[in-house]
Amino acid sequence: MLAVLQFILAFGIVLFFLLITYYFVRKGVFSQKGSNVSVLERRYLDRKSFIAIVRIVDEYYVILVSDSSATIIKKLEDYKEGDSFSTILFRKIGRKSK
Repeated sequence: MLAVLQFILAFGIVLFFLLITYYFVRKGVFSQKGSNVSVLERRYLDRKSFIAIVRIVDEYYVILVSDSSATIIKKLEDYKEGDSFSTILFRKIGRKSK
């Protein structure tokens, strides 16, 4: 009889903590409110790799992302929000965009 009461008490305590954890997770207490990193545009090179323009806080980078790594190619000094990838590319190589 004592073993059954101990089991019920232990089970109740575990269930209580699970319910409390579920409540806080659903409420979003443990989630980030804002993100300082966002991918603005990406161009796929093949199935598993792409080049992306990424904003990290207030700085912009061109990164190469492959299946096993991510590499910063260049920090963009003159990026304007809304520029397309082709506009930046043509500006860098000295051609006018279409």
